[in-house]
Amino acid sequence: MENRIVVGTLDSPSCKVSSQISTHFESNDLGDIEHSVISVKGLDSGIKSLSEGDLDLLAIPATEIFGREGVISDSGCQVVGARTPRRASQVLVSPDRLIYQPKSAIIVSDSVLIRRQLLRARPDLQAVSSEELGGLVSGFVPPEDSIGLPKVLAVLLEKGEIDGFVISRSEYDETNQTERRHTLMSQPNERGAPHFVPPPYSDLIAIVSRIGFPIRLAAKLTEPEGNTVLWVQSRIMADLETSMHDVVGLEVRHRNVGAILRQAEANRDLVLEQSCHDPDGEIFHDEVRVEIRMETLSKDGRRTLSLERLVAMSEYQRAVIALLMDWGNLVNESTRDVPRDHPTDEDASPFIPE
Repeated sequence: MENRIVVGTLDSPSCKVSSQISTHFESNDLGDIEHSVISVKGLDSGIKSLSEGDLDLLAIPATEIFGREGVISDSGCQVVGARTPRRASQVLVSPDRLIYQPKSAIIVSDSVLIRRQLLRARPDLQAVSSEELGGLVSGFVPPEDSIGLPKVLAVLLEKGEIDGFVISRSEYDETNQTERRHTLMSQPNERGAPHFVPPPYSDLIAIVSRIGFPIRLAAKLTEPEGNTVLWVQSRIMADLETSMHDVVGLEVRHRNVGAILRQAEANRDLVLEQSCHDPDGEIFHDEVRVEIRMETLSKDGRRTLSLERLVAMSEYQRAVIALLMDWGNLVNESTRDVPRDHPTDEDASPFIPE
């Protein structure tokens, strides 16, 4: 065990774990430690192989562990960390960028969050799911296997029956799309351009080991930023109501002080610049900041609730607890009926209807 690591991997359409783990091993010097990567058929199968000692580590999409922590623990295993997301943003497959789409363009996405964000950027769009597409395209029936959906949508796009569709970058690469792609960026380079905070756990790979497995070997796969992303997103998602899971965008990342100051200078953002100063006005360049962004939108995309935090690495766990308290208060206030100031006033609906 000290000289060999056997890693099991579980792929999903939006996260090709096996290729990322293999690339990691090929591009890093592990010394005298041998390694092998083996695909597993499912989470239960992988956990069983891990607990029985057939695998040393298990790398899986982080979406697979959400709500399954008890099953993992009961099997004598534990989540030891994660790998940093590389391509969390979704891509729009279309000949035209989003802002140049024709009026009433049909854009397909099976993510409730993405459809609302599309409507925020372009209220005139017809943002629909693959299930709803049958009502717009005569004779269309979604394939039973979701893996084949991008290829089916590509055919409709080529025929001109839809104007574009949104998938993950991994799905775009795996299905050999020939149409142009446009990244739906969370922080676009152009000020005022539409932004798309990605869904939770996007492109995040969790690493699972047996309890007691040497941390030194597990650290060959985990990354500090990935560990932070997994901890923060898991803590936030566990606190949210189930009804919010599909309509919340969540992004967590490490940021260096120098990059933050350059962004603040370029955008003339005094608040962002002051976030890097201590009470005495000094700038500490030696501590990484953790940036947390989360948002939810109304069904028509016209109203957004958003919170952002930029905190020192040493304070991010406390900051998450405070963020959740603020988020709960914000949601409660924005989803309740607006009280009348006077008996003659008209009823006012909530800012974000439930």
